[in-house]
Amino acid sequence: MPPRIQISYVFELVRRKHLSEEYSMGWLITGTLMLILSVSEGALKWVSGLVGATLFTSTLFFFGLLFLMVICLHFSIRISALTKQVRTLTQHVGILDHEKKVLERKIHQPPWQTGTSSLEQI
Repeated sequence: MPPRIQISYVFELVRRKHLSEEYSMGWLITGTLMLILSVSEGALKWVSGLVGATLFTSTLFFFGLLFLMVICLHFSIRISALTKQVRTLTQHVGILDHEKKVLERKIHQPPWQTGTSSLEQI
């Protein structure tokens, strides 16, 4: 996807609330940098010299690959945190369900078995 189209597409996704602002900044910065590097030959030569690439397209692909690796690492961290949250929430729901069942059994138990009325049990 050409950088100009990518930048306008990211704006459209944020406008329609399909992409949060948190993630849009990374895509906008990357799209802008790729646009600058692809339009400005002097900047691309300078960056290629810093990286040590012989072909200018190799520099663009290198930064694209680097960006994708950073995105994958970020999403792996987020998925790990969300997995931990889901596990904790599932355990809490299980505990609450067990406590609810115990209370329901106490309420539906005849009063002569406990010696108190069902309202006093609560």
